[in-house]
Amino acid sequence: MNQNNIIVVGTGDYYVRVLSRVLSLLEKENFANVIATVDIVKRRRTEHLTEVEHLTRKDGQKLSSLLSNYTKFNPIVFLGHANLLHTPDAIDLAKNGYRVIIQKPYCIDHLQFFDLSSEVRNNTLGICMLESCQTWNAVLLAFLSGNIKESVFGSLGDFGHLYCNSYEDPLWFWGRIEELIGSPRYIQSNILEGSDEFGRLDHRGSHLIDVKKGGGMIQDLGLHAIAPLLMLENYLGQVTDSNFNGTVRVARCQEYLDMIQNHFEIPKERIGETYAEIQFTTQIGIPITVLVGKYVLGRNERNIVIVGDHGVLNFDMTQMTASVTTNYGSTQHLLTLQDLPPVQYPTIKNAVNELEGNSVLMFDSSANNLRAQEFILNILQAIRYNQEMPVYSQYSEPACISKGFSIPASSTKS
Repeated sequence: MNQNNIIVVGTGDYYVRVLSRVLSLLEKENFANVIATVDIVKRRRTEHLTEVEHLTRKDGQKLSSLLSNYTKFNPIVFLGHANLLHTPDAIDLAKNGYRVIIQKPYCIDHLQFFDLSSEVRNNTLGICMLESCQTWNAVLLAFLSGNIKESVFGSLGDFGHLYCNSYEDPLWFWGRIEELIGSPRYIQSNILEGSDEFGRLDHRGSHLIDVKKGGGMIQDLGLHAIAPLLMLENYLGQVTDSNFNGTVRVARCQEYLDMIQNHFEIPKERIGETYAEIQFTTQIGIPITVLVGKYVLGRNERNIVIVGDHGVLNFDMTQMTASVTTNYGSTQHLLTLQDLPPVQYPTIKNAVNELEGNSVLMFDSSANNLRAQEFILNILQAIRYNQEMPVYSQYSEPACISKGFSIPASSTKS
């Protein structure tokens, strides 16, 4: 197997917690070769990839110029730095012949979206939009909808191994979501994070807070909640279009506001939300509710519930299980992924494979992710950050936060 040469741009929290570990493992498998890292500061200390060369980027310096000595290696450049730089740096690199993987959010406004979309149309095999739920947390949903190759649960173990409590051969369930629970009636997608590791922003940069830099939890977590639903459009009807015809309600956590006051100088009208409830319908009228947030529950709850006319699918994206109840209780199946690889290992590996034309998904995941990003930007247009926003205490339940929404929901409907 030929090694894929990788350059990582951005060595902050995500690099330290996840990316360096995964890339180090891919190096041991002779799949990847990290040849450099880039940041505006020194690389943060991590136990992985300690000998890799680090480049310090000057203010205003184009990445294509900084990396010009590496073009001979035909590298893939992984953009995991500040949100507002994702689009301009991706376009600069792609125009200069580099292949690029972009961490979310891919764009922070509609102008960036237009520019990135234009570049993607001209360079369909050069830019990959990374979205962990499609190729990791929601992989069982892709399996049940027939949108991922059955072989992913084979001997290689890139996605873990599939088990079922009721069928000797769990591959029987591939593509059978409608057969199992019937036509869809209602969907709820939750990405709620309240654990000490994932549920706070104390250790993160202002780009996850300041809406002018792409901050707020709709940008940060909304893609995780919405992108997997696009895999189901043959079943649910078209999920997104060029508009957002729905409602969105947002709130901020008091402890989050206190943290910002102590660490950042961000005007209140630019402080992003930590919680959002979003409601809309698909093109064929199937109602969808999306909940995203941090500083909630005191635990993580990432799941998608699909109610059909004769059954329910509850897909737990944290435990990697799919519970299927048919005929409302008479038959139950539990699909479980076991022997799991490290977090985001399949996502990052498949992103590299996608650039090589070898994705395990049976649809264009980057095109879907870009559509989901546009939908997120349309949702954000319905929010007035300069108006008073409900405030809640950390570890609150969604039902308690909802009680604070005494004012009418923001809406794009006339």
